Amino acid sequence: MLYLFQRPESMARAVAKAERELKPGAWLVSLEFEANELKPKAMFQVSAKRSVWLYQQPFERLKPTTAVLR
Repeated sequence: MLYLFQRPESMARAVAKAERELKPGAWLVSLEFEANELKPKAMFQVSAKRSVWLYQQPFERLKPTTAVLR
C-alpha cells in the first residue's frame, strides 16, 4: 500500500510513479485529494473536511470527457 498526502498539483506525478512501480493488487490511498484521472475503488468521508480515496493497481482510468462545440 502506498499512502499519499499530496497537493493537487503533484497528484498526476504521484499517480504516474505509482502506475510504474506498484505491483498488481497493491493499493494507492490518498488523503484529501482525489486522483482525477483514476476511478476509485472506494471513497470514504472521514470527517466534514477530509476524504480518503482508494485505488487498486492495475488502476482504472476515467475516460476523458469530450466537449461538444456549437
